[in-house]
Amino acid sequence: MSGVAFSGSNTPSATNSMNLPSTSSVAIGRSRSGVSTRPRSKNRLISGTISAVSRHLGLDVGGTNLKWAVVERNVEPRLLKTGILPTDTRDGEQSVVRQLLGVARTIVADVEGIESVGVGMPGVLDPEAGITRFIPNIPGHWEGVQVTAPMTDAVRSPVRLINDARAFALAEHGLGAGRGARAMLGITLGTGVGGGLILDGHLYLGHEGTAGEFGHQTILPDGPRCNCGNHGCLEALARADAIAAACGQPSVEESVAAARAGDSRAQQGLDEAGRYLGIGASNVVVLVAVDRIVIGGGIAAAGDMLLEPIREELRRRVHVTDVGRITVVAGELGIWAGAIGAALHGST
Repeated sequence: MSGVAFSGSNTPSATNSMNLPSTSSVAIGRSRSGVSTRPRSKNRLISGTISAVSRHLGLDVGGTNLKWAVVERNVEPRLLKTGILPTDTRDGEQSVVRQLLGVARTIVADVEGIESVGVGMPGVLDPEAGITRFIPNIPGHWEGVQVTAPMTDAVRSPVRLINDARAFALAEHGLGAGRGARAMLGITLGTGVGGGLILDGHLYLGHEGTAGEFGHQTILPDGPRCNCGNHGCLEALARADAIAAACGQPSVEESVAAARAGDSRAQQGLDEAGRYLGIGASNVVVLVAVDRIVIGGGIAAAGDMLLEPIREELRRRVHVTDVGRITVVAGELGIWAGAIGAALHGST
């Protein structure tokens, strides 16, 4: 296989292929929103034998980086290639979409047999129409920007759009820390706070893909204003910059390091963030009875300094179900979860 190559700002780094965990626990069928967790595959005749192999490209675009992953689906799924490059925001949404098209076109040309493309993006999207509605954390004017139609023309393969947090949940449920969970809440912590719901083994998207907006539930009615326009959203209290400010550090990475070194303010800041997240998680548990909560994003590196306050809030606030059956864990797929989930979504 030839190496993926771009010029200028479009030069990604690529990893070697690696095996992913088994997906024997991935539920098969269609979700309430019509999304199947079964990947499409084509039976190919290879050297006189039938082999069901399919390859799918996932793109995960954020305000800082664009990550991509090629997932190969056979008896065992395999992460075939990954890459990362800075997001081109020089011309707002126009340069971002141009970059997405260029990256997808080049990878589809370079990697043989890609059957579909999934695109994960933050914010409010209309997945069925393939357009963005509101993206506060990537520069540009994102109301009504068409993403999937020009990419379908460019790569001549089916293209699907998904919120990046929903992609995280799909990836971790199928291939990561959520394997085997019947009902799972995926939480992403970064520039914002995102979420995704797995219900009865299927990714639940709801109306126009908006189900699972974990970060936009009200935690403090008179709390700080959120970028969405509401006051007191969980996102305003537990996104990366809010956690860093509460810890008295310039970043969440430095907040975690300071807390581990014994800094009491940093420890208190992480504890407070965990408690806010635990209140939000408790609300979800009593509504849909999840049995697994998977946390992703750089702040998940804090481990039990963040996770234990979440567990404590669940024990304190949830009395309608057995809290002992619920596990709260960090994600396993790291920075590639969003791209992997987008690839899986595109394959349905």
